[in-house]
Amino acid sequence: MTATQKGSNNMKQARWKCPICNDGLLAPTRPRLDDVRRYCLPCSSKSGRLVERIAPALEAQRTRRSDARREKAKNARKRERARIERKHNSPREVARRKYTEQGEYGMNIKRETARLWKMLNKIPQTLEGATRTKSVVSRNKPPTVKLMKRGWRIDDSDGVWVSSRAAGIAYGSSISIAPNVSWETLAHEIIHCAGYHGHDRAFYYALKWLTETRWKMILDFSDVTRYGYIVDATIESQIASRVRAEFEKSE
Repeated sequence: MTATQKGSNNMKQARWKCPICNDGLLAPTRPRLDDVRRYCLPCSSKSGRLVERIAPALEAQRTRRSDARREKAKNARKRERARIERKHNSPREVARRKYTEQGEYGMNIKRETARLWKMLNKIPQTLEGATRTKSVVSRNKPPTVKLMKRGWRIDDSDGVWVSSRAAGIAYGSSISIAPNVSWETLAHEIIHCAGYHGHDRAFYYALKWLTETRWKMILDFSDVTRYGYIVDATIESQIASRVRAEFEKSE
């Protein structure tokens, strides 16, 4: 006779044993609480308390099921950790971390952002918008810089392509940038965060002042006749050698 079997009423049964006297009998696998077969009456009478029988086969099944659930949960956790680790160490995520921390020529973006934001506290009152700029800078922390989630991809050799036309976008106190961002682009977005929202004369003269202060030089704006992204190219061409010399040296 097996440990569990069907009785005459088609109800599954198991052998239940008293943990004290080891006396056993067949009873349903789920006996009612008031089923006398659930208890060993002689031992209960001797002890003065109900002695409940146990079904070794059912206990073994429960143990196996419990062990299987624990093993399944353990394997699920291992798979999840492995998935997170694969994602964390994937070429794209490694590049994302690298290019969020480093700009062109290995520039430390967080450090440079904090440095430029601090410089803006000394912007001269003669510049248009300087009062608002000082107010924004004094009450806010440096902008948070994040890498653009779209518009770029990497290859296995860690090469990066940016397909988006925008190299940087400023909104509120946050800046989204493309990988390997240039110093001029970072400074451009910082000026936006400092309260200059348009690409007008005031914006570019604030950027000019910040650039000249940072690099201890005078920018030539003699050829500037209109304001827009063409002025960014003018600035970048004049500071390129200084930027490269400083950040390549600091690597």
